[in-house]
Amino acid sequence: MASSNARNVRIKESAFYNARRDINNNTHHIQGDYNNHAINIHGEHDPRSCVHSAMKDYIDTDAYHDSGARRDPSRCYPGTREAALKTIFDWAQCSASHCLWLYGPAGTGKSAIARTFSDHCCQDKTLGATYFFTRGSTSSPGPPPLFSTLIYQLMSVFPSLDEHLWEVIRMDRTIFRRSLSTQLDKLIVQPFLKLADKSTSAVVVIDGLDECDGDSIQGEIVRLILSLERHSLPLLFLISSRPESEIRRAFESFPRSSLARIPLDKALHPDRDIRHFLVSEFERIYQQSVRMGMPPVSQLPWPPTEDVETLVQKSSGHFIYAATVIRFVEEDRAHPMDRLDAILDIPNGSTSSSATFAHSIAFQELDNLYLHILRKQHLNRVRLVKILHTIAHLSRYNSRFSPTLSSPSNIEVIFDLRPGTVRFMLEGLLSIIDVPASANYWQPLRFFHASFNDFLVDPERSTHEFYLETSRFNAELACEYMRLIVG
Repeated sequence: MASSNARNVRIKESAFYNARRDINNNTHHIQGDYNNHAINIHGEHDPRSCVHSAMKDYIDTDAYHDSGARRDPSRCYPGTREAALKTIFDWAQCSASHCLWLYGPAGTGKSAIARTFSDHCCQDKTLGATYFFTRGSTSSPGPPPLFSTLIYQLMSVFPSLDEHLWEVIRMDRTIFRRSLSTQLDKLIVQPFLKLADKSTSAVVVIDGLDECDGDSIQGEIVRLILSLERHSLPLLFLISSRPESEIRRAFESFPRSSLARIPLDKALHPDRDIRHFLVSEFERIYQQSVRMGMPPVSQLPWPPTEDVETLVQKSSGHFIYAATVIRFVEEDRAHPMDRLDAILDIPNGSTSSSATFAHSIAFQELDNLYLHILRKQHLNRVRLVKILHTIAHLSRYNSRFSPTLSSPSNIEVIFDLRPGTVRFMLEGLLSIIDVPASANYWQPLRFFHASFNDFLVDPERSTHEFYLETSRFNAELACEYMRLIVG
């Protein structure tokens, strides 16, 4: 029971609603009214409590980089992605641009780099806020709670924001349901412009922007963040995503001087990093298996160097492939050598169908990623599938007969399509297909990863949605060629 003599008591981190005292009954009724003010027991304004109470339904804590809601969040393997991380750290310390775009095809490790960078910034106390989009995280109608979630975190770095934010919220209780541009202006720009001390700067990390539902919203978020440059706010933004068409167009609409870019390509030595990852993980699996009773192999290292190199080449710079291999090989109740043989297509007494089945299990995560990207394409499904299989079929003959066989222009000629149709159909697939610029329209189309070709020609892996029976497709392609010859 509270003492009636209690003095100098201050209640924090809460908002009262129509607090009134019933003197006759000597009781306190807390009903609330933050439309006027949230107060402490001395009758003083408490902006932080007001803001926290008003914002609690408009922040997504699951989007934090260290959210406990994420199962096994990826981070860079020790000793890998050092070139990419160094480039990002150099930008954060001395770049003239307030925004950096980290981009690359699906499965190249963008989120792992972004989360590792966020961890380092958190340790250095330079992290302001993070927002990691995940697949299906923005299924509710309306824009995502991006800017409200960011400013909620930024209040911890810039405590003076509390009072300015409370003023905004008091004036407009519907601010969290307004357009993204209005939210950015009212919740971030205006409060920051009122700060007396802007000597402290902070990093904001936005990852997986391509997973935000709605291509137009993705582009709008990019344009809004790039527009912050004119306000000279003490904020640096790292945005990582696949190079989806709307996102790419939004970045390209601003001068290159206002933006830093890091493409996750061969220049950052992904093969070297993947090799290090595979060697280290296979050594761990081997030692663990020996401790559990597996007889040591007669010749080390296991697996042999040539097998590791085969996996490095199959990875094609995609960490998701290498990580999937390791998870499959070390799965419980399975001999790691048998598992690795299945990956390497070494039957070792098994039928070819069982090896195919092993592949379908091993790469289910990769297949789900492909299906997710393909199902987002709201286009003529029959035509899209035909174009994809034509690329897969003709690319095998590019070097043998002509480097232009699988080019957009050649495919348009084969199927009598209007010029530009192929590029338009593939605009949403730039994370898995290398599409040449319009000026190089006779250059071949190329899948970033060989596993996408395997996915297309396997009816089980492509769930029959994106599969064309090979003999039927070859016959159809032959008919199209005959039509061209006959004229």
